[in-house]
Amino acid sequence: MDTATLSPPRRYGAPALDKGLDILEHLSNEMVPLGQLEIARALGRTPGEIYRMLMCLEERGYVMREEGTGKFRLTLRLYELSHRQNSTTLLLKAARLPMEMLCESVGQACHLSVVNGVNLMVLMERMPSCQVCLAVGEGSRMPVLRTTSGKLLLAQWPERGREEFLNQLDDFAEASRAERERMLKTLSELNGATHLQTASGLTEGVTDISVPVGVPGSEVAGALVISYLSGTKSGEKNAPRYLKALLASAAEINRNLGIAR
Repeated sequence: MDTATLSPPRRYGAPALDKGLDILEHLSNEMVPLGQLEIARALGRTPGEIYRMLMCLEERGYVMREEGTGKFRLTLRLYELSHRQNSTTLLLKAARLPMEMLCESVGQACHLSVVNGVNLMVLMERMPSCQVCLAVGEGSRMPVLRTTSGKLLLAQWPERGREEFLNQLDDFAEASRAERERMLKTLSELNGATHLQTASGLTEGVTDISVPVGVPGSEVAGALVISYLSGTKSGEKNAPRYLKALLASAAEINRNLGIAR
């Protein structure tokens, strides 16, 4: 694993911390416990270089040894720490200011949606001052597969988890086999997409531009959206500007969440 090629240039170095983080990241990618020598080889280090790091991580409860083999695996310590912060609260705090700036800059309302149960829910909406624009309403719930945001968010999920979720949806379960295959293909093709711009599946004459924010496929994931009237000269003319502003706002939200992209 060549961490130098994966990391952007940094102003400061902390070699000891780097070693510890390299170990955690490597163990998180492995399905079986690893020995000290196996870890060292994978990281391009000597066993002696990582010995003290492993002992420290073990003492702090981040890794543990497998009984019998003495090999190391991750504990749930990192999971426990990450879940001390409520995902909804994190998204709201990170998105509030960028969304307020976004709606004022483009003169359109914007909203942040998340998958909630079997629906898509509008978590937060911001509207520009002194403008006539389309509003959705905070707390609104909509069928996931009929929304631009829902499709974009589901596309970021791992394939197995996505299919398990889809089987719980009436829109998917009641569709023909050909329609289900078409939906799965569409979602697969959208995986990794930076945005999705489509006609609204719920409101005629409206186009949605949706951009993902947060950690794809996790509880801290949402879609930032601007909806505008389709077919109007101003709407089609301004669509590229809306998308550019959405992408910039999404990047700011991700920075606020501590996500480096």
